[in-house]
Amino acid sequence: MSDLASLAIARALNDLSPDQLRDLAEGRGRLVYAPCAAPTRPRRPAPVVDVRGDVEAIRGMHSRTEITEHLADRRFTVPVLRELARALGPTVPTTGRNRAELVHGIVEGTVGFRARSAALSGGAWS
Repeated sequence: MSDLASLAIARALNDLSPDQLRDLAEGRGRLVYAPCAAPTRPRRPAPVVDVRGDVEAIRGMHSRTEITEHLADRRFTVPVLRELARALGPTVPTTGRNRAELVHGIVEGTVGFRARSAALSGGAWS
């Protein structure tokens, strides 16, 4: 038995009352192992994001690189990116399964959409 196991058993026995220890020693009680729920980490507070401000900033950007660098900020979590995509409008998909897909959708739904529209209306098909 490891030292860690011995220490755990000693702690468990230390928590018992004298009557419980006597019942255990005389066979009228038993120790039962029950796993505990995994300890939870305290949640970080949700990042504060000004969605309207970020929507305006993204709409003012003119390159894929600008938007990608803007969205590299850690405050843009997956839920925040989904909210941002919804606020940007119908050209931006909100169905990305992860951060990378959402960032790609935002980039292509904004500056990519403008570039494709300009190519079509600029006579690219003439």
